Amino acid sequence: MSPAGAEQFGFGPAEALCRAFAQGSLLVATYDPDDVLQYASAAFRKAFRLDGSEGVLTFADLILRSAQAGFGPRIDSGDVATFIAKTQLRRRSRPGQRFFTTDMIDGSWYWMTETLLDDGWLVLVGSEISPLKETERLLAAAHEMAVYEATTDALTGLPNRRKILACLRSALAAPLSEQMPMVIALLDLDMFKNINDEHGHLAGDAVLCDFANLARNLVRRSDVIGRIGGEEFLIVMPHTTVHDALLVIERLREGALGREVITADGTQLRYSVSAGITQVSTRENIDDAFERADRALYKSKRLGRNRVSLEI
Repeated sequence: MSPAGAEQFGFGPAEALCRAFAQGSLLVATYDPDDVLQYASAAFRKAFRLDGSEGVLTFADLILRSAQAGFGPRIDSGDVATFIAKTQLRRRSRPGQRFFTTDMIDGSWYWMTETLLDDGWLVLVGSEISPLKETERLLAAAHEMAVYEATTDALTGLPNRRKILACLRSALAAPLSEQMPMVIALLDLDMFKNINDEHGHLAGDAVLCDFANLARNLVRRSDVIGRIGGEEFLIVMPHTTVHDALLVIERLREGALGREVITADGTQLRYSVSAGITQVSTRENIDDAFERADRALYKSKRLGRNRVSLEI
């Protein structure tokens, strides 16, 4: 029997099914015990570009033919032979049904029901779920955007207070086997209120964004910096000694001195930053660590700003 034929089921109810499949959108195919394609609905023939001139086709022939021509199911690995072998193990391992989704090269998605009968015949029925997958994709994108907005400072693009504190909590909750020295640093832009008062909040925003960009480039890949409010920033530095932390924060402080921010009216602004650092023990109370870092920051301010202080 040819898979392109229209009279595959005989007469009566089977003929009605055949006529329905000839007009409908379901992918329907039957394979005999030798895995030769014996019937294909109109939608199946269209998806796999069958016109009746192919002759005898096994499942393996069908997949190899479509992969070589660039249509049919998407094979991400690119190894068609391995894909066929693994799929055959699943589809003919034991009688019963299995359900799965198939991503087609043309971008469509199908929900497949594959039934292996006791006598070795296999029936495949697929219905298109492309609209559902698109809705799923849009929902996933919306969720991702919502998470991003909930954890990101809108002005600087850095992690916001919620996110950076979550990073700190996660580091403090590390298993005993992973406990390593850790340092946190509080940084504050000096005389920031004066910038806002004298040049406007847009100028202040420009300075904050400039510092955020500087920090992204100067902190290490293992460090996490976030804006915790106003002109204050927190850096979580896991697996770091006080000595190494001082080197990083000093580099950041010196880097700020060389910055120049040009406002919308052409005014050139310079700024400096003060910092306080403290070593943190794993499983330590966050409030205690913050209090020490804040005391160190206050010391830097009290001693004239533009400096880094340590509180043990």
